Amino acid sequence: MRTNTQLKLIEIATPLFATKGFAAVSIREVTDAAQINISAISYHFNGKEGLYEAVLEEQLTPIQQALKLAQNNISLSSIERLTLYADQIARIHAQRPFLARFMNNEMTNPTDYGGPVIEKYISRVYQFMHIALQEGIANGDFQPDLNVAYAAVSLVGILNFYFIAKPLIQKFTLLTKDANSEYTTHAFRIYLHGIINKI
Repeated sequence: MRTNTQLKLIEIATPLFATKGFAAVSIREVTDAAQINISAISYHFNGKEGLYEAVLEEQLTPIQQALKLAQNNISLSSIERLTLYADQIARIHAQRPFLARFMNNEMTNPTDYGGPVIEKYISRVYQFMHIALQEGIANGDFQPDLNVAYAAVSLVGILNFYFIAKPLIQKFTLLTKDANSEYTTHAFRIYLHGIINKI
């Protein structure tokens, strides 16, 4: 369980790391903004690297929770489990507007501290999707010749690219107030239309 000081430092550091990147944020900048002694980061996180890892874990933990929710609903079909996960991703991105930036930054220019954290979560997502897609093929829900690896990577991209590109997309499209969940619903429907078995 995090202390109040740890929570405050994570809260202050999150937008700084997301907008400026790990290297451009100084310990003093974080502690000045938090109005906390500079030694607090070393004491609570063993340095800036530990704070950055804690920020990423806080951003990504809901993804693990979404995976558990989808995996534990064994009465659901593969399509229903993937749909449930997709809905959860839209909710997570809405609650954590910096998540997409962290994902993009660490996938395109990984740091020694953040890259392994992102990789751990992406690996779990990929495994969940791989299993769900294989089960869908076995149950006749998805096309029998579906390349599961490509289908899993495609779904991750479809669900997350919009949130990574959202600042740009907002400049040339008219988005509704509830665009996050609307996008996810429509994008997932388009995705399913391409992989579902039409027998």
